[in-house]
Amino acid sequence: MVKPMEDAASARAFWDWLSRDGERIKSGLARDQQEIREEIHQAFERAFPQLVWEIAVTEDGPWTFCISADGDREKFPLVERAAAEAPDLPGWHIQAFRPRGDLDCTICMDDKELSCDDVWCAVQPSDHGLNLCLQIKGLDEDNAEMLIGAAFILLDNAVGEYDAVMRIGDVEIDVLPDEPIPHPLYFPLHELPAYLDRAAPSAGN
Repeated sequence: MVKPMEDAASARAFWDWLSRDGERIKSGLARDQQEIREEIHQAFERAFPQLVWEIAVTEDGPWTFCISADGDREKFPLVERAAAEAPDLPGWHIQAFRPRGDLDCTICMDDKELSCDDVWCAVQPSDHGLNLCLQIKGLDEDNAEMLIGAAFILLDNAVGEYDAVMRIGDVEIDVLPDEPIPHPLYFPLHELPAYLDRAAPSAGN
């Protein structure tokens, strides 16, 4: 069972620190300083010991500070509470859950590449979410572990942490046919976010 979040004073201390030292933190991250990452890690862990964090850099506008449960559904209420109680911080956007990522991304593994065009979804709506069959291009016994792992990374990136946990149910794996024919319940992975949004907008993005 997930324990309650640490006391509110610890959370306030973290946000005060991020506000006060924000420019120094951004400067260190821009120079890829490991000591800055470790400093953030220690400060965040004191305030939110059961959660994890990520920072997304933007050239213009606020940087995104993401609070995540790392896919652990039981900890989702802690993420929602932490983000809801965060104050307005100049130069920062506080994000609950890992958001959706770039649908044009490609994962490179040894001599293979896998993109959202190489993974198709056969979807089956149910009362408990959306069941999927992920069909993967070039899948065979020799590369199954590698390609299946990459396909799940692409799935999580496409739909974001919240939908991956709360709206996706059972996931099966199959081989993608040479010439797949799309229809309303069968399409490339990059179309899955739009499908989910047509059903209902995501609460996590």
